[in-house]
Amino acid sequence: MPDQFDIKEKLKEAIFELYRNDYLLINNKCCERSIVFRLGLYLANSLAAYGLDVDCEYNKNGEKPKSLSNKRFNYPDIIVHKRGSNEDNVLIAEVKTPRDTRPKDFYNDTVKLKGFTQEVAYLYRWGVHIYIAATTCSLVWYTHEGIKELCRYRIESDNHDLSKNSRKDNALDRWYKQFLPIYKR
Repeated sequence: MPDQFDIKEKLKEAIFELYRNDYLLINNKCCERSIVFRLGLYLANSLAAYGLDVDCEYNKNGEKPKSLSNKRFNYPDIIVHKRGSNEDNVLIAEVKTPRDTRPKDFYNDTVKLKGFTQEVAYLYRWGVHIYIAATTCSLVWYTHEGIKELCRYRIESDNHDLSKNSRKDNALDRWYKQFLPIYKR
C-alpha cells in the first residue's frame, strides 16, 4: 500500500470540489456518467502522489473481465486501485443521482459494494454508495464486515458547500431506511 492516507477524507474533498466547480451539472440533473467522470477527476488529482489509479467503469481483473461470483460482468462507477493487481484495491464507489432512483438499481449497487469488499479475489478496503443531488449528498460506507458508517450532507444554496448532518432525506436515505437500523432515528 502506498503511503497512508484517509480515503474517506480524500473522497469528501473530491465531492466538495465537485459541488463547488460543477454544481451546474448536478443542479441541471445531467447524466450520472458526467457527474461520475468529474468526481473521478477530482479524486485522481487528490491521490496523484500515492501512485494509485482512479478509474471510472473499469471492467478488468488482470486480462479477464471484472466479475463477482454471482454476476458475470461488473462495471463499478469509480475504483481506486493499482491496475493489474488486487493488492492495492482501496475503494469502490457506486454513484446515484436523482435521475436514477429505481429500487432495483439501488439494490444492484449494494450487491456490487458488498461483493467487491467481501470477495477474496478483490477485497476492496472500502466501498461507498454515494447519492449526489442539488440539495443533499449521502454516503454509505462499506467494509468487508458490511455497512460501517453513513454521512449525510446538506448543500448550502449560496456557495454549494456541504454542511454535515442533513435532516432532509433523499432517495438513497429512503431506500436504506427500509432495511437498515443504522438509518433509524
